Amino acid sequence: MRILKNTVAALAIAVGAWTAGNAAAQCADLAAAAIDVPFANEVAADTGAVYLSVVGGDTPTPNDCGLNPSNDGAEWAGWGGPLETDNASIGEGPGTRNFVTIAETRYARGIGTHAAAVFTFDLSGGDYMGFAGFVGMDHEKSLNLAAPDCDHGGSSGFIFSVDGTEVFDSGTIVAVVDGALTAPVEVKFDIGPDAGELMITVTDGGDGASCDHSAIGDPKLLTSSSTAVDPREKTATMWGAIKRL
Repeated sequence: MRILKNTVAALAIAVGAWTAGNAAAQCADLAAAAIDVPFANEVAADTGAVYLSVVGGDTPTPNDCGLNPSNDGAEWAGWGGPLETDNASIGEGPGTRNFVTIAETRYARGIGTHAAAVFTFDLSGGDYMGFAGFVGMDHEKSLNLAAPDCDHGGSSGFIFSVDGTEVFDSGTIVAVVDGALTAPVEVKFDIGPDAGELMITVTDGGDGASCDHSAIGDPKLLTSSSTAVDPREKTATMWGAIKRL
């Protein structure tokens, strides 16, 4: 009986260790892009931060993949849903996703959606001190400016609220202005220790939702133990240098 108990205990420990070590392997990441969206630099994931995710994470206590929204998935994308893959653009619907790319920056972690959309995150499962990330229009739609309804590559607004109080409003972001891609807009704000909910509202920019492929790059919740750096101090990795290694 003692041998059986020891065997069962050892098996339980082994299974627990395997589960913990392979939690990240269960994340629903994009395996391959549908089209080649050009980019000049890439932002890698930060170790220690809790990322916002849509599929592979959990709520209210995040797992290794991140924190999932707590609201109805039908609200996460105005078109092209459901969102079945993490860290991917909206593409042209399921099976056509691409890597999240704002202007010429690709993000290893991010949320791609289509206006109008709402994401609500339950903050009760972690000790969060702040949020950091970038917002903008996904470059995948800027590639199709010849389309009659995509003359500026889409436009959206991004509003962040904590417990009903607005803490950041990007205003309307237009993908292409005077022939130039609009750079990612940095988002950074503190979160109080008693905060209960983070809401991200993605608008259509006031001109309808056509072509509004919206993106949130490197969206992370910072904790006291986070090793994430200030996004303004982050050095993007040149993709050409990576390919030469």
